[in-house]
Amino acid sequence: MLFQQIRSATSIVSFGGKRFLIDPMLAPANTYPIVPDAPVCGRGNPTIELPCRPEDLFDVDAYIVTHWHFDHFDEVAMRILPKDIPLFAKNEKEAQASREVGFTDVRVLKEEGIEFEGISLYKTPCDHGSGDLVTEHFYQLVQLTDEACGLIFKCKNEPKTFYLAGDTIYYQGVVNTINRFNPNVIAVNAAGAQAPKGHALIMNEYDVWALMSDFPQLEVIATHVEGVSHATVNRKLLADFAKNKGLSKLFIPQDLETLEF
Repeated sequence: MLFQQIRSATSIVSFGGKRFLIDPMLAPANTYPIVPDAPVCGRGNPTIELPCRPEDLFDVDAYIVTHWHFDHFDEVAMRILPKDIPLFAKNEKEAQASREVGFTDVRVLKEEGIEFEGISLYKTPCDHGSGDLVTEHFYQLVQLTDEACGLIFKCKNEPKTFYLAGDTIYYQGVVNTINRFNPNVIAVNAAGAQAPKGHALIMNEYDVWALMSDFPQLEVIATHVEGVSHATVNRKLLADFAKNKGLSKLFIPQDLETLEF
């Protein structure tokens, strides 16, 4: 398998001979306002430019949208992505929303698995701040859902099982997923994003450390590390932390870098 970091949570996963565009956020830097009531590390969102032309990302076999937050599926992506490529959505509500913006082949991810060209995709749970009563008020304020999902990729032609953890903190649901599917490689969203300030939405460096301590056999990709205004972790901070903690199996790809497993 190949994992190509694009920007923030956007990546391309090549698995089982197919290419998946994950969570496309394609707008230029500072197109959207900062996230309110949160730490601020940029003037707007995204905080950095897309490192390629958007159309360079169109040569894929499917899109996967883990949830409808702007940093995972933005207005530009909705408008410019080719509409006839299969799109996998988290649930039927978001599938219908995808159809309403023009996508013609929309499929719903399922916990029991869904097949695509010989590849099995399993929807996995996330805690995207949903266990935090304060963050619940934030989501109500900005009129967004706290629901997100991850995925397991399995294929008989691939020697490794891949786990895209999605927007989640490290919690029992992640542990249960690892124990159930026994993945070899996991990509974690590790920007330490907070909203409101002090309340975690996704993993930070200590979540990554705890996960790798519990499952030392895993090769771990840190994605979604930079690019959003409410991040508290950047690549240098995470790399220094990994060196200090001896996390030798942690990979922190630069934008457009491709990792092979």
